[in-house]
Amino acid sequence: MENKKLWEKYLSGDKEALSIIFRVFFDDLYNYGLRLTRKSEIVKDSLQDMFLKLWKNRANLRIVDNIKPYLFKALRRHIISNLKGENHFVNYEQQPEELFQIEFSHEDFLINRNIDFETRENLIKALNKLTKRQREAIYLRYFEEMDFTSISEIMSMKIQSVRNSIHRGLLVLREIKIVLLIFLLTNISCY
Repeated sequence: MENKKLWEKYLSGDKEALSIIFRVFFDDLYNYGLRLTRKSEIVKDSLQDMFLKLWKNRANLRIVDNIKPYLFKALRRHIISNLKGENHFVNYEQQPEELFQIEFSHEDFLINRNIDFETRENLIKALNKLTKRQREAIYLRYFEEMDFTSISEIMSMKIQSVRNSIHRGLLVLREIKIVLLIFLLTNISCY
């Protein structure tokens, strides 16, 4: 079923539609949540809170064409809120660089067994040298295959800022001569 129709059914009170949304997007949401914080319980609580709130507030929500970016942004907000509850002295909205711990690991590259250990290790080190915003933007663009508009909505940034962040990140990777490997892994063009 197409995203928009599924979302419309959910908005009209169809519990099965919400269940489908949950099943279809849960793995991607959970993995993204673990990129934002390595605290699994925070991610699980945030997902539960998010889906409960989605159900309760469905009458006030708008129709969306693409569900995934909408859910990613909602999860991001719930994680910020739950992390805020843990530490009342940090204003996470003003310091997003301090919050997001997106890190790349060997598991991200197990799908491509043609990459030798040393190349994989260099790629992981290079990706983890990027700023947290650059890592998040690159993760959303190349691992979640989202467009710039969706990324800008999720990260609450202007589209040009997203483009610049990804471009700067790719320049850093290019300096280490790794950027071609990313394109081979993702089979996606940059622009």
